Amino acid sequence: MQNNEKEYELLVERAIEFTPIWLKQDIESIMQKTGETDRISYVISELYKKYTFNTTHILAAMGQNPEWTIVSRERLNFIDNNIDLIQVMLKRSW
Repeated sequence: MQNNEKEYELLVERAIEFTPIWLKQDIESIMQKTGETDRISYVISELYKKYTFNTTHILAAMGQNPEWTIVSRERLNFIDNNIDLIQVMLKRSW
C-alpha cells in the first residue's frame, strides 16, 4: 500500500510541475487578494468569474478578435477537468 502512496505523490508532483503558468498565477493572485488558501469553492468561483463571459469578451468581439473567447473556453475546460489538482495545490500552498 505504501508503494501506491509514493506513486500517487509522484503523480501529484508531476501534475503540479506541469500545471500551466496562467493557472498558477491566477491562483496566487486570488490567494494574495484574500489571504485564504483552503476554500476551493471560492478559488474556483473566482477563476470562473475571470474566464466566463465578461467585458473582455465584449471588447475582443468589438475588435473582431475571437482569440480571447477561444482561450477562455480552453482555460475553463482545463479548470473543470482539474479541480482535484487545484485543491491539492491550495492545500500545499506552494
